Amino acid sequence: MNMGEVINSMLPGALGEPPELVVAERRRRRMLARLWVLAGIGVLGFTLMTWLLVRVEDPAALLGYTAGPSSVVRTHLDALNRGDVRAAYECFSADYRGKLRFETYHQMVATHREMFLTRRVEFGEQRLDGERVSLDARLVAADGAHYRARFVMVRLDGRWWIDGVRWRAEPPSPLRSV
Repeated sequence: MNMGEVINSMLPGALGEPPELVVAERRRRRMLARLWVLAGIGVLGFTLMTWLLVRVEDPAALLGYTAGPSSVVRTHLDALNRGDVRAAYECFSADYRGKLRFETYHQMVATHREMFLTRRVEFGEQRLDGERVSLDARLVAADGAHYRARFVMVRLDGRWWIDGVRWRAEPPSPLRSV
């Protein structure tokens, strides 16, 4: 086979196929290559996102979203309403947990169960002092009793924690739903 025959054998339609079929086959191969690249990028993105979600305690904080002080209090009260005392206790700062043992907190919640089952919550004034906030809340318990609570919140490592709480009974007054 001479050089001319070799070159002719590499041209489209050399195997007797029409040039349109050869061009279509090349397009198909390019499309498949692009799909493989796209699938690889997708798998890489999924792997990275899964790794981030497993490794980072609060992935939303990476996007700049952090729950505010009232959200932490709501999480705490919701846990108490569900009867999940451990989850409610975990809303306290490490410093406060050092002062209030879980067993003591659990006993207090069990003894005053009606008080901690809340139907309505209304947040009042927030007083910010650096990384600390005093948050007032008016609550209506499941039994209809009214309470005022003051939650002292502290911001540590970009997250709000309950660092102290005081409850007191209060005469009934109309509340707005929140």
